[in-house]
Amino acid sequence: MNETLNALICRHARNLLLAQGWPEETDVVLSGSQWQSLPVLPADGTQVSFPYAGEWLTEEEIRAVFDAMRDAVCSVSCRVAEDARRIRAALTTTGQTLLTRQTRRFRLVVKESDHPCWLDEDDENLPVVLDAILNRGARFSSVEMYLVSECVEHILASGLVL
Repeated sequence: MNETLNALICRHARNLLLAQGWPEETDVVLSGSQWQSLPVLPADGTQVSFPYAGEWLTEEEIRAVFDAMRDAVCSVSCRVAEDARRIRAALTTTGQTLLTRQTRRFRLVVKESDHPCWLDEDDENLPVVLDAILNRGARFSSVEMYLVSECVEHILASGLVL
């Protein structure tokens, strides 16, 4: 689940930054122990290098640029932290039965599985899954399907769909 969760959260953070006008080259990198906690926001003593800015910006303009960047990063970080809880909940399986269909001789049972789903940051389905989770309340998990013979109460086939 961690790889899928990380891929969805990083894509969501990048999408939010791009929506605020950040350049297309902007990327999100996860680091160390911060994965499990709320985003750490820089304290007032943070040192940032802005080479040659003094040649074409006043000190007041430089501070305004940094303030805008800090506000944007803080805003996105807080939003991603809130949405990460929803994404994690959508990836947590409950093992519930999703579907049961029965004919005279056969029964099809579909259940959520705790088998890990697999999405990475390069998966073309990532935006679709992210949209479904955040905007439509969808869940994302593996499912197991069983085909049971009613005559002998025996599983004739089973499969896992990721």
